[in-house]
Amino acid sequence: MAVNGANFVSGATVRWNGNDRMTTFVSSSQLTCPISAADIATAGTVSVTVANPAPGGGTSGALTFTVGNPWPTISSLSPNTATAGDAAFTLTVNGANFLSGSTVKWNGSNRTTTFVSSIQLTAEIAAADVATAGTASVTVINPAPGGGTSNALTFTIAPPNPIPTITSLSPASVTVGGDGFTLTVNGTNFISSSTVQWSGSNRTTAFVSDTQVTASIWAQDITAGGTLSVRVYNPPPGGGTSTALTFTIINPKPTITSLSPASVNAGTVDFALTVYGTNFVKTSTVQWNGASRSTSFISSTRLIVSLTSSDTESAGTA
Repeated sequence: MAVNGANFVSGATVRWNGNDRMTTFVSSSQLTCPISAADIATAGTVSVTVANPAPGGGTSGALTFTVGNPWPTISSLSPNTATAGDAAFTLTVNGANFLSGSTVKWNGSNRTTTFVSSIQLTAEIAAADVATAGTASVTVINPAPGGGTSNALTFTIAPPNPIPTITSLSPASVTVGGDGFTLTVNGTNFISSSTVQWSGSNRTTAFVSDTQVTASIWAQDITAGGTLSVRVYNPPPGGGTSTALTFTIINPKPTITSLSPASVNAGTVDFALTVYGTNFVKTSTVQWNGASRSTSFISSTRLIVSLTSSDTESAGTA
């Protein structure tokens, strides 16, 4: 540091807050002295004087030297997004030139800040800060002397997930007992994490667009005729389950090709009749002269029914 003035003599000493510093005499109007890093480790003001030795001599008037805080900069936020309605959380701010007195500002308002290091701070963000979708400006301010406000980074508050709606299914029906297939669900408000529910159970779902998803339906899902509900579910935050559309599993019309045995003698005691054909389903029922009989499903081409002696007590045909 160069100290400029008048009446300096060889042996004059620069004083830093009253403490002597090693001084070099340059001329009667200038002295120099080294200032250590420890001397400027803390922001504030320092009184600088010069003392001339006796005889005579004395101490000059003082000038003020200012040690200012640096200007902070921020480079990233973690996290840098939230969803409207999220709970309170801790925001990590990364950058440079942070101090123990640095303060994180959220849309210009101070937030409780913890100093981690010269390159990192954390701040407590309240639930109220992210209650509404939009953006927030995050800055850091270092106090005076010096200091100042950093550049701003944007924190995004995303809207919650919407409730999905479904308008149609493709296909909307299949025949019982077929192979697995891909179901296309059309609607609105689908997101990448939407899930198709088949009669209340989740199925592997592929996101196509916000108006279409597809789901893998297994062969075992269509082994029995009837109707079931198809819905789409969006997870929290927000989200929810759509209303249902009906998917129909159609039973085919059966055909029979042969019976075994095809005849018995009148009065034959109880026996098992095997019915061969096509398009049999688990709920198929063999009818004997128009009356249903207890039926065992063996396969789509074979059924077995138990007949009693009363079914064959008289000669004729059935």
